[in-house]
Amino acid sequence: MSAAGLDLILDAPAADLPAAVAVMHRAFAEYARTGTPSGAMLETAPSLLAEREDGVRVALARRDGTVVAMVKHQDAADGSRYFGRLAVDPGQRGRGVARALIEALRDDALRAGRSGLTCLVRADEHRAIAFYQALGMVVEGSGERVSRTGATIRVVEMADPRARTV
Repeated sequence: MSAAGLDLILDAPAADLPAAVAVMHRAFAEYARTGTPSGAMLETAPSLLAEREDGVRVALARRDGTVVAMVKHQDAADGSRYFGRLAVDPGQRGRGVARALIEALRDDALRAGRSGLTCLVRADEHRAIAFYQALGMVVEGSGERVSRTGATIRVVEMADPRARTV
């Protein structure tokens, strides 16, 4: 599928996982400056490949053949499609890439009979929360999660209630 000059692939082949990890690392490197590095920095192409056994898929956005964004997603037990690790190459931000990828995931989830999208967001990531709210998602709860780095991080739980009413 294509949107905003992008090629969107909702289930990336194994050969694309190294490029997806490279984008993820570039996008999540900024957390090192906060003192709480992201567990995304510990992910590798083999670790993404291993997650497939648990139903995790990787969606990609390509522009001119180059991977510029990625997001992990999987069907959750509550009937939603959970997504995480949305990563847009820093040089591609502000160009509609994340929006196109999330809207494609939402459309695919609804076509598959899922109830909508859900995600967790760091509670101090106000821009990310506002972005998801602009896409119709709402904060449904909050809590703490332990990152792959071992750090405890405050998070908010977000969901797409419009899709849940379908």
